[in-house]
Amino acid sequence: MNTADTSHEHIRTPYEQARKGVVEHALRAAEVPLEHYVSPPLPTLRWGTPAYAVFAAPAVRAPRQPLRVDTPDRWWAVGITRPRLLVYALVPVAPFSDAPPGGPVTVAPSGRPLSAVREDQRLFDALMDRALPSFLAGSPGDPTVRGDLAAALALVLPRECRDWSLALTPDFYAWLER
Repeated sequence: MNTADTSHEHIRTPYEQARKGVVEHALRAAEVPLEHYVSPPLPTLRWGTPAYAVFAAPAVRAPRQPLRVDTPDRWWAVGITRPRLLVYALVPVAPFSDAPPGGPVTVAPSGRPLSAVREDQRLFDALMDRALPSFLAGSPGDPTVRGDLAAALALVLPRECRDWSLALTPDFYAWLER
């Protein structure tokens, strides 16, 4: 009989697993400087196949100072149904939007404790799991779930970086804001 306490074990949700896979992809270590800010992966159908897309931008982090994020300089997408790298591009070579992204931005500290930030991410992950099938099917899904997901996204993605995220995944934002 195993009497070990397993209450500390964490079971990852499907989106959480995908998020970690996209952000921790070998590409991240090989091509993206460690100090870069990496956006949360958001779903998109822009390239004809379901994918999670992220952008990365040079960032300056200093103790007791706000995060300073420069204009994104690269982006990539990983397939949702088959988690493989679909595209990696440097923005000067292949921009992710017709409109050049502005920058740099200063991200105001949230002042929230780390436990609250982690809970925000957990909630976002769970809501993404609930909403993703509807998005991928082109269905509006549950408006309450979409509203809750939009509110949770505002907690995990700095508002100062929203325009870049919107430019990268406009179809997801259009669906979210139905």
